[in-house]
Amino acid sequence: MSDTEWPAKGARLVVAVDGPAGAGKGAVCRSAAQRFGLTYLETGALYRAVGLIGLRDGLTDETELGRVAGTMPFGFRALGDGRYGAFLGEEEVTLALRAEEVGQAASKVAAMPGVRAALLSFQRRYGGAHDAILDGRDVGSVVWPDADLKIFLTASLEERARRRAVELQERGEAVNLTELIARMAERDARDAGRAHAPMAAAPGAILVDTSTLTLEESCQAVWRLIAPLLEGHART
Repeated sequence: MSDTEWPAKGARLVVAVDGPAGAGKGAVCRSAAQRFGLTYLETGALYRAVGLIGLRDGLTDETELGRVAGTMPFGFRALGDGRYGAFLGEEEVTLALRAEEVGQAASKVAAMPGVRAALLSFQRRYGGAHDAILDGRDVGSVVWPDADLKIFLTASLEERARRRAVELQERGEAVNLTELIARMAERDARDAGRAHAPMAAAPGAILVDTSTLTLEESCQAVWRLIAPLLEGHART
């Protein structure tokens, strides 16, 4: 899809938050969406959904996965108390999308131009005319290069792996931290080195390093960046 075919941003406010896995993008963006009344989209969940369907149906061909990306009945629903659920049709797949094998599959399909092209329009149209906050790996550079605010949220590899390990342990899964660090490093390299839309801080993005921050401190750091944009902004 060329720039001229992209849906116009119009008067809506768009905040783009990029960064590697485990930096806290999802939790921080959901908190901002709730605090400021923004529509929220975790763009990585789209690729995870394609990866999940691919694993379930045994699909590896780019053409087939591109068709899935363009036709899957995927959507987000607010569940109350600041929580959001991911759904394929009527099936909630929020937890299924967080599985390690699905994350690895998502990183692989995200490197496929056919899948990325099929999902680009969905991401730009998401939320309609409402103000929105999106998190991912190429939101500020590819999906919304004209975003009102671009943030690159990151943390050290070791801290990101530690956080992921805690998340997995809380779900009752066994964790080998050394292996987890290796997998995350491999994924970082794949995401940053892919030919199409590599993960990188977009031009003009503000770096927020959460390595030594609590979740609350990370949220507050991003809130402080968003709040001034809303002053005098025409809300839809």
